[in-house]
Amino acid sequence: MAAGDPFCPYVGLRPYTEKDREYFFGRERDQRIIASNLYAASLTVLYGVSGVGKSSVLLAKVVPFLRAQPRTAVVVFREWQNPAALQALKRECLEAVQTAHGKRLSVEANLPLDELLHQAAREFGGTILVLLDQFEEYFLYHPPSAVDEGFDAEFARAVNREEVEANFLISLREDALSKLDRFRARIPNLLGNTLCLRHLDPASAEEAIRKPLGVYNAKHAPDAAITVENELVRAVLVQVRTAQAAPDGWGRIGPGSGRGAADEIETPILQLVMTRLWEEERASHSCVLRLGTLERLGGAQRIAETHLDGVLAKLNAGEQEVCALCFDRLVTPSGSKIAYPVNDLVKLSAGLAGGVPSVLKTLSDERILRVLPAPADQPEASRVEILHDVLAPAVRDWRRRYVERQVQEKIRQEEQERHEHELARIERERAMESARRMRKAVFALVGIIVVILALMFFAFVQQREALRQREEALSAQREAKLAKDLAQQRLDRIVEGIRLKEAVLSGDQARIQAALDSSQRNRSIVFTASAKPYSYKNPSGQQVYKFTLSVDANSVPEGLKSIAFITYRMDHPTFQNTLLATGPDRKFTASYDGWGCLSNVTAVIEYLDPDKLPEIAAFDMCKALGWGHSAMRDYVPLSSSRAALAALHR
Repeated sequence: MAAGDPFCPYVGLRPYTEKDREYFFGRERDQRIIASNLYAASLTVLYGVSGVGKSSVLLAKVVPFLRAQPRTAVVVFREWQNPAALQALKRECLEAVQTAHGKRLSVEANLPLDELLHQAAREFGGTILVLLDQFEEYFLYHPPSAVDEGFDAEFARAVNREEVEANFLISLREDALSKLDRFRARIPNLLGNTLCLRHLDPASAEEAIRKPLGVYNAKHAPDAAITVENELVRAVLVQVRTAQAAPDGWGRIGPGSGRGAADEIETPILQLVMTRLWEEERASHSCVLRLGTLERLGGAQRIAETHLDGVLAKLNAGEQEVCALCFDRLVTPSGSKIAYPVNDLVKLSAGLAGGVPSVLKTLSDERILRVLPAPADQPEASRVEILHDVLAPAVRDWRRRYVERQVQEKIRQEEQERHEHELARIERERAMESARRMRKAVFALVGIIVVILALMFFAFVQQREALRQREEALSAQREAKLAKDLAQQRLDRIVEGIRLKEAVLSGDQARIQAALDSSQRNRSIVFTASAKPYSYKNPSGQQVYKFTLSVDANSVPEGLKSIAFITYRMDHPTFQNTLLATGPDRKFTASYDGWGCLSNVTAVIEYLDPDKLPEIAAFDMCKALGWGHSAMRDYVPLSSSRAALAALHR
């Protein structure tokens, strides 16, 4: 047995599922009887006390057996907290039949339940078996209604309609059996086929102990089989007999005197004990489940009672306070569990240190609580409940002990506060006596102190006035220096801007390139260009255009209104005027006539804000036009004079 192996052939307090079917033993006879009755009758009622294992035998035994039968579709439904449970059941039925059939059905999901099952079974060509598990919750979440065509009516019609190839099984707690009277008027032979699931007898319980080990050994430990001492098996079977409720409502484990109590074994407690023994032996690298380990743990009684305490002891004080509040809502005074809205628990614990969501997750991971899924149309309406009824009395007992501890702690704190108050009273009396003795000496010193204080006050006033005058002088100096610094900074910006403009105006390429490589370059502004052809060509036969340069207003965060001037520098020897200046009156657009473009146009942007430095930018005019760089070859711009235009026409 590997100490780090997380697998356990026992399930503890949680019910068995289809995934656990290989490790589920002791219910073979019950499985055969339930399956036979389900096939033979349109309605079978399976009942038993809480925790007897109804869900486990259905999911781990009956359902796998039924799914293996030909032309059989199996539906397991338990979403009774869903307000739209009927519609959810219909969807589950269609999905189960489609899975068994291997293809989609042409059946509408909004049909009445009997008609939906009739059409689905006819198209499927087989039998539909519907298992309604935990049916007592249906009565809890769906009280009787005046609406006749709800679940009650449709379910009754589906059971009574003979031509429907569908049989039903209702599984519910024994204490909810009388609530089936709600269907008696609609289903004549309501209780004609009932099965009572009892706790395991000793022989079946022994199988539930030994046979999971055999499966585990075959699959996981063929060379180092795990065994169990015969003495341990006998001791466990004696200690986990069905319990008789004690006066405080907590079911004590041990030989009882209820119906068949001496011969029946409570499965949840059996699984809890075996799981605890498995974990203990695994931690010590033992390959044998031993009686000595059970005795060292205090027996089955102690394992069950301390399971909840062990989980809750890991929580901090704030989380335990949240648990006490939640448990008060999750267990009735009679010791039965009940589901409660998570949102309501959150509201109730708003002022507590522990958080409800984290506490619920911890208890859910530890198999103490479970969160019921919210309905599809109410995603925020999830509820929480105790995982198993067998834990409900222990939960109530833990809360009782917690409240008692809180009361005792409050009494202790009150006693401590009274003691502290008494000490404080004694100290006050001593202080008063000391004050009386000192009062005379104080009066003698008052005159001297008054004179000293007067002299000190006068000196303080003089010193304060001197400090005020000094502070005013320093403040004036700081303001003068700040004004000088600001003026110098502004002058530096103006000089830097003038130098930039001089470089562009003079065509000093070295200074222009240095500016483009510096922070003075505006890299976000976007320039556009357009070319409008004239109806004539130049003497060389090249098309003449009217070229226009402009700014994309969206590329200027402050908008064009923040700009004063833009000067474009056209660095090409054929330009007579290499500078094209434009302002807001022309929307910062410049134009010229010619038959070529420049791949590098430099622009100087001057702003209205005098404190903002001019910026330089560069763009590829040919790229903006969508022309290739070959457009610059033999470039000769046209003069804007009429004489030059006339020469072209000549």
